[in-house]
Amino acid sequence: MAVKHTNFRGDEYFLHVRKTSKGNPSYYFKKDDDITEVEEIPEGYEVYEHPNGRVYLTKKANKRINDKEIKILDEAMKKHSPIKDYKLDVKRDRVYIFTYENPFSVHEIPAVVEVLSDPKYKTYEEKLCFTLVDKETREFQVERRTYIGEKYGQWLYLEMSGDLKKIAEHYVQYLGKEEFFELE
Repeated sequence: MAVKHTNFRGDEYFLHVRKTSKGNPSYYFKKDDDITEVEEIPEGYEVYEHPNGRVYLTKKANKRINDKEIKILDEAMKKHSPIKDYKLDVKRDRVYIFTYENPFSVHEIPAVVEVLSDPKYKTYEEKLCFTLVDKETREFQVERRTYIGEKYGQWLYLEMSGDLKKIAEHYVQYLGKEEFFELE
């Protein structure tokens, strides 16, 4: 049976393979195309779904962030953030917090608000990044995305600490608020 992955939007992706110019296999996912020769995920690879639903086959990486630390960030979001629609994207030594914030108030056109709440149309944005900078002391650096000026789209350093819970609880409370853009 073909390798299939259904993303959070409900779109089906099927794993395909092609040969590179050097004859090596190159794997990719294709939407709604189940005619494929790939019947299992190659050893050493895993399916990765980007927070906005795009699906990739990636090499398994040694993640330096442990489950306890991921849980700390998840609990901080649940307890302290006003944003309840979020995703944690764990990379090798980083955890990115992606959030969805409906661009329309509930009092505006109800049909538009309803459509934008459908997973098919949601777009999540990176807001915060927690980077493990010292694997011995478990010290983390927190950064936020910039949205104005010449540094638009870059990461702005906020703080470094060995207490992930403390910095997570402190910074996630600003998500979705005007004060977020003033954090420095």
